[in-house]
Amino acid sequence: MTSEAASTSAEELFGRPPVDLPSFDPPPASRQHDPNLEIRVLDFRSKRDRKLFMDVGDAFYRGDPNYIAPLRLQQDKFLDPAKNPAYEHIDVRPMIAYRDGRPVGRLSVQIDHDFEVYNDKKTGLFGFFESTDDPTVAHTMLTDGIQWLKDRGCVEVLGPANYNLTHPCGLVVKNFDRPAFVEELYNHAYYQPLIESFGLAKAKDLYAWWLDIDEGMNHPKRSRIERISQRIVKKEGVTFRQVDMKNVKKEIGVVHHLFTQAWEKNWGFNPISAKEFEWICEDIAAIAIPELIVFMQIEGRDVGFVLTMPNINENLPKNGKLLPFGWMKMLRIKKTQHARLYLLGILKEYRRRGLESVLMSETVKRCNALGINSGEIGWTLEDNHLINKSIEAMNGHVDRIYRIYGMRLD
Repeated sequence: MTSEAASTSAEELFGRPPVDLPSFDPPPASRQHDPNLEIRVLDFRSKRDRKLFMDVGDAFYRGDPNYIAPLRLQQDKFLDPAKNPAYEHIDVRPMIAYRDGRPVGRLSVQIDHDFEVYNDKKTGLFGFFESTDDPTVAHTMLTDGIQWLKDRGCVEVLGPANYNLTHPCGLVVKNFDRPAFVEELYNHAYYQPLIESFGLAKAKDLYAWWLDIDEGMNHPKRSRIERISQRIVKKEGVTFRQVDMKNVKKEIGVVHHLFTQAWEKNWGFNPISAKEFEWICEDIAAIAIPELIVFMQIEGRDVGFVLTMPNINENLPKNGKLLPFGWMKMLRIKKTQHARLYLLGILKEYRRRGLESVLMSETVKRCNALGINSGEIGWTLEDNHLINKSIEAMNGHVDRIYRIYGMRLD
């Protein structure tokens, strides 16, 4: 294969960059501004400011049966510059909008310098977007935040992302009728017109797929996949091993290597340092079910992995607080009806051999053995055709769509 053909293939498989994004200036006629809106910039080194930011976010969903507040301890740790190693390479400007002394919106804008270096483009991001159903509020916040990014040399903005596209990201634009799964965002339906009337446009859609697996691999559509998978396992000499929880640090290193290699060509990706990856995995390890973290081996080498998490959101307290019983509650929370296939990666030299379906087949059987009979796969990029076709072959269907918006700032 020529280098040109290889480049085309990689684009086709792992997502093409967005084209023809609108420009920040001149503003569209639909953009509105309220000069009397107070924008108060917060300092996340302050526990009080972090608490205020979380309180304002939760207040927008009071009474919404589909909203599950993020775990307070976890979110406070994420926002705290003294604890989150992402702050070593990300500049964050969080804000709350006030009208007549009452909070009516919140937003963060950030610059991830690692993302900038890896993608050779100074990209700003926005996240933690919440607003009343009022374009003057949403647009005034976005104008303030994006101008801050532009003043610092950013040539484009993407979002929502908390804090980059490796963390929870995307605006729900399809299916508001159920709560988000673990490590996913949730938002009101009216956010889409607020963001689009500001002038931001679709950069990329992210798919969350639904899979009913009560019949396991005996489903008529999946039984064919299972037969093919068994032939591939035999032909390639595939074996499986589950994560060794007694050597978590070593296993995190293996996953970090596989994740970095498998995702390096995905649109929106930038490598995560070993230190930051280990920090992220601390929270995953707290809810992990070892049988659902599976490594694929060929000739004794780890060549792929799949990480499936129990959907603890279905058991979380609505207010995001585990206290006063903390980890005693967490032990019960791990027993769920649903799961989310969160990450799946295969080293590039082992792709196009059907190994993606082999990993999914193994995951289905392991979920069944644990009494989990349905759940999500994703997200996946809308134009990651290789993995999307594999999920469709397993009788999965796109259930929810998250959208990344973008805008040029040059």
